[in-house]
Amino acid sequence: MKAVFYSLWVLLICCSGVLAQDGSEKPSASKLDEYLESGMEVVGVQAPYYDDSGAKKAQLYGGYAKVLEGGVADVSNLRIDVYQDGKVFMTIFAPQCFTKIDSSGDAKMLVVQSEGEVLIDMEQMTVSGRGFRFTSAENKFEIAHDSKVLVKESARTMKGVEL
Repeated sequence: MKAVFYSLWVLLICCSGVLAQDGSEKPSASKLDEYLESGMEVVGVQAPYYDDSGAKKAQLYGGYAKVLEGGVADVSNLRIDVYQDGKVFMTIFAPQCFTKIDSSGDAKMLVVQSEGEVLIDMEQMTVSGRGFRFTSAENKFEIAHDSKVLVKESARTMKGVEL
């Protein structure tokens, strides 16, 4: 599981390096696999992930990443900004994870996972736990163990909602 998460992260890192040189177009998710090479190491990772229509789905940041066998990237000091309707709606923090681009039919998706700690920050709440999996296909995030939710004050005072 961890290997899959890191591979995806490394793939995204490599793609952003290619974009920085070219600058002419965003990579489609289906082309990200072309940029990964086993053994590649990157410090100060910053990599965008776009869906097939060119909309930004996520922006990954990491302190260090190494591409492992099978296109899996091992990433440390991870932060992922997840976008919805062009705005960041969720930010994920993890000390270590694995990334990979997976396929579901013709569609490609970013998969990030780890057995380690995770913190998810959203406008109305913060969630923490241990062991997680994120997929960009539906912006779906699952925490496996010890999840805790902190509802922020702004959510408690929302009109029509009583907590």
